[in-house]
Amino acid sequence: MRTLAPWLLLDVGNTAIKWRLADEHGLLEPGGIAADLKVLQEELRDVTWQRVAVSSVATDEFDASLRSVLEALHAAPVWLAMADARCGDLINAYPKPQQLGVDRWLAMLAARACDRGPVCVIDAGTAITIDLVSASGQHGGGYILPGVDLMRRALTTETGRIQVPALAPPTMQPGADSVACVSAGIWHAALGGVHSVLAGHPDHAPLLTGGSAGALLELGLNAESRPDLVLEGLRLWLRHKLDDSVS
Repeated sequence: MRTLAPWLLLDVGNTAIKWRLADEHGLLEPGGIAADLKVLQEELRDVTWQRVAVSSVATDEFDASLRSVLEALHAAPVWLAMADARCGDLINAYPKPQQLGVDRWLAMLAARACDRGPVCVIDAGTAITIDLVSASGQHGGGYILPGVDLMRRALTTETGRIQVPALAPPTMQPGADSVACVSAGIWHAALGGVHSVLAGHPDHAPLLTGGSAGALLELGLNAESRPDLVLEGLRLWLRHKLDDSVS
């Protein structure tokens, strides 16, 4: 029987807020995805928790508003995650560790717990980030590519005659109109970028997460799908911090 309320984990991205309950042993149900703070507040109204951990790539102003919403719902401590020089045996490659995106750091932290040896962590979201981690936990650096919708918007806003309101379904086949050509080109670019990195590091097991992960798998990317990688990393990060606070 659970004697304490669970933890609330929040993954604040560029387009949505993912939330999940967890404890020191793993992720729990329920969870959800909210488009904005108003929707999140409604989803969490009947949920209880003892503490909150937040991974956010939003602005400081948004994070402050989020904190206000959470504190209005429950008087529980809120932990805002950030990249460290080291967490457990994971070592950050950045000379200024906190400049590494927190979502990348947490995904790598979760990847370390998968016990796959050297790994390549691919997060196909608004941006496509690719990070290399050695078997010993040393971050080997990474790559950042524009995500598929960023590519679409760039072509739509920076050209006079290419107007693509939405990408066509994932395909590698050449298009017969501008929308189809742009879509096929973007999917080729995204998949090709990831394939290029993997080809250069064949000993690294690819772990894939992010909103475009399913499309890349459909197009033939050979990778292990881990949709909750950032939330699992956030859970591990919070557990480390709580352990440190009582040691």
